[in-house]
Formats: sequence, C-alpha cells, structure tokens
Amino acid sequence: MAKNKESSLKQEAKNNAFSSHTPHDPAAEPLSPQLHLEQLLLGLQELEDKAVQYNLLAQQIYDTEQQCLKELTRQRSLVLAFLKDQQKQASNPQIQSISNQEKDSLLRRLQDVEYNFPYPAGLILRLALGPNAPVILRPLKRRLTYKKDYEIFKLYMTLASLVIVVTCLVTHGNRILDAVYEFFILYYYCTLVLREHILVVNGSRIRRWWFGHHYLSIILSGVVLIWPQSSNYQKFRPMFLWFCLFLCMLQYLQYRYQRKRLYALVALDKARPMDTVIGDGVPSQAVDREFMVLTPFLIIGQLWQIVISYRLFEMHVLAVSALFGILGCGNILVTAKTIFSKRSAVFSLANRSASPKPAFASFKKSK
Repeated sequence: MAKNKESSLKQEAKNNAFSSHTPHDPAAEPLSPQLHLEQLLLGLQELEDKAVQYNLLAQQIYDTEQQCLKELTRQRSLVLAFLKDQQKQASNPQIQSISNQEKDSLLRRLQDVEYNFPYPAGLILRLALGPNAPVILRPLKRRLTYKKDYEIFKLYMTLASLVIVVTCLVTHGNRILDAVYEFFILYYYCTLVLREHILVVNGSRIRRWWFGHHYLSIILSGVVLIWPQSSNYQKFRPMFLWFCLFLCMLQYLQYRYQRKRLYALVALDKARPMDTVIGDGVPSQAVDREFMVLTPFLIIGQLWQIVISYRLFEMHVLAVSALFGILGCGNILVTAKTIFSKRSAVFSLANRSASPKPAFASFKKSK
C-alpha cells in the first residue's frame, strides 16, 4: 500500500513537472508539501542527468580537439616540407614542379583548417591568467561575438576619452582630473592588450607592432600618472592633452574606415571573420580615396609624437621623451609599410592586366 502511494505521488509529480515553472494559479488547489518536494527532486534529477551528459560531451569534444591538433601539426610539417622541396626543385628546369598558384592554394587550405582550432596562449596571457585559463571560445559564433564586443569596447572608450580630455582642457591645471584621465588610459591599454591576446588564441591575426605599441603605452601612462606636480609637468600638460584630443578624433575616423574596409574584404573572401580592424590578416588592397584622405592626418599625429618627444628631451624628461619617440617612429614605419604594400598591390595588378595572355589561353578559349 505504501509503495502504491509513493508511486502515485511520483507519477503525479512527473505529470506536473512541466507546470512547475509557470505562475501558480491562486484559484487552483495548493500543492501539498510532499508533492512539491517530489516535483523539486524530479527537476533536480533531470538536471543532474543533463549535467552528466554535458560533461561527457565536453570531454569528447576536448579529446577530439586534441587529436585534430596532433594531426594538424603532422599535416603542417608535411605541407611545409613539400613546399620546401618544390622550392629546391624550381631551380632545375628538368624537374616538373607545381605553379605558384597551386602553392598558394595549398597554403590557403592549411590556413583555413588552422583557423578552426585555437592557437596556444602567449606568455603574457599565461602570466596574467594562468596556463590553464579558459580563454578558448567555442563555437565560432561566440568568437565573433567576443570580437564584436572588443571593437565596441574600443569605440566606447575612445568616445569616453574624448569627453574626459575635453573636460581636462576646460579645467585648467586640475591635477586630480588629469590623474583620473591618465588612469583611464592605463586601464584602457591594460584591458585592450589582454583582449587582443585572447583574440589571437581564437584565430584573430594582429600585427606584432600593436602589441608592442600597447605595452609601451601602458608604461607611458603609468609614468605620466605618477609624474608629480612641477613646472615641467605644467609645460607638458597642454601639448599632451591637445595631442590626446587629436588622437581620439583620429582613432574614431580610423575605426570607421577600417571597419567598413574589413567588412568589404570579408564579403569578398579576402579576410577572415575573426580578423580585427587593426589586424595583420587584412590584406593590402588598392589605395582608395578614403585611405588617402586619412593618411595625412595619420602622418600629422605621428610627427606630433616626435615633436613632443623632442620637447620633453629639452626639458630633461628622458623616460617620457624616449617612450614618445619610440611610439612615433614605430607608427611612422608601420604607416610607411602599409602605404608601400598598397602601392605594390596597385602596380602588380596593373602589370597583370597589361601583360599579354599566353598563346594556349586563346587557343583554349577558341575551342
């Protein structure tokens, strides 16, 4: 009799399991404590079963990922060894070798496979978060969401920096407000560099210079933050704040241009969805009108950094002077490299279109 009563209670709780999350109707008969307890136990049992299944699936995914990474390492070594042999054989006309287009296609296939798997975490990320930090994002949709959040974070921080620096310029000589802004910059670059390391682990390609740039900016922000109130600081303050104001507006314009450019390249399958607006993976294309309009402002900002470095050197503030000088020179070199690569892309495209077609091409077309 007791067993029949217990089974009837479990059956009744199971029938009411789907209605346990709905608001209780005051007009309905209230549940007995025993029946309510059975409902809760049944829901917890189902959740425990799902948790066990979830952990089993997660372990299977992890094991499969490790097997794929081992196979990827083996395939990468085979592909690179094959391309190295082909490069040696290219000097011998008697040995048939594959074309450059086939080599590029093979490398592209390898890179497309690598894109689906996480990259090893860098030293800075391991030191900051530990060697086993959960920084790998799955699936691809989560990675794209994180990249979008990173770009929105940069935009909002740029706009907030613009507001704060204008406030600092309006309030003349307020050292506390200056310290707030300098701490804001320090926080921004510290957070930014960690996010970029996580993006690299999950497939983004970011030029190494930008990591160095952000590390130097962290050091520079810290040095300026602890700079005591002095006559040299009062001389440095206006040119620093005006430069930061110019930089905020320039970063906003650069963000809009690079975001639109990256969207077009992804649509043309010339860039990957995980590439960022400052990514090294964005290929150099033809020099467009918007880039040529933006370039003079970039050069002005970079030369401005050199001028600030020289002024600080005259003021015998060598640490800040050296940091500004390194940042300015590095930015100039990166901009020059970008312009040169875009020009080279234009010339190679023009030469390719102007070169005559091979005879067999016209024969093939006529057939």
